[in-house]
Amino acid sequence: MQTAEIQIRGRSYSVEIAATPQARAKGLMFRRSLEENTGMLFVYPDEEYRCFYMKNTFIPLDIAFISRKLQIVDTRQMQPLDESPVCSREKARYALEVNSGFFDRHGIQVGDPIRILECGFCSEPGP
Repeated sequence: MQTAEIQIRGRSYSVEIAATPQARAKGLMFRRSLEENTGMLFVYPDEEYRCFYMKNTFIPLDIAFISRKLQIVDTRQMQPLDESPVCSREKARYALEVNSGFFDRHGIQVGDPIRILECGFCSEPGP
C-alpha cells in the first residue's frame, strides 16, 4: 500500500494511503494493532459527507474528517466491531484514522490544517 507523510501542528506522521474504492472499503479491517504516530489517510475524488463503520476492525480508533482545503472539519471516536455508521458533520474529501486518543495526546482539534507530503495526487483540490 502507498504511504505518505503528513504534518499536523508541526509534527510529522507516516500514514498509509487508501485512495482506491477497494482500499477504502478494506481500511484497517482485520488489524490487531496500529503503530503509534501512524494511521490511514482515506482519499476521495470529491468532497461529500462521509460515513465510516468498524466492521471487522479490532482496534479503537479516532477519525478526523478533512476538507478539500486540508482543514480538519470534524473528529469522532469509533469502537471496535461497532457497525453503526460514524458520519462527518461537514463535507470531507479526506479522512484520517488513528489510534484512539491520538488527537487528544497531540493537541489536534477541529480547525487545524494538515499538510500532505510525498503523495502527489493526495493534496490536489477536487471540484
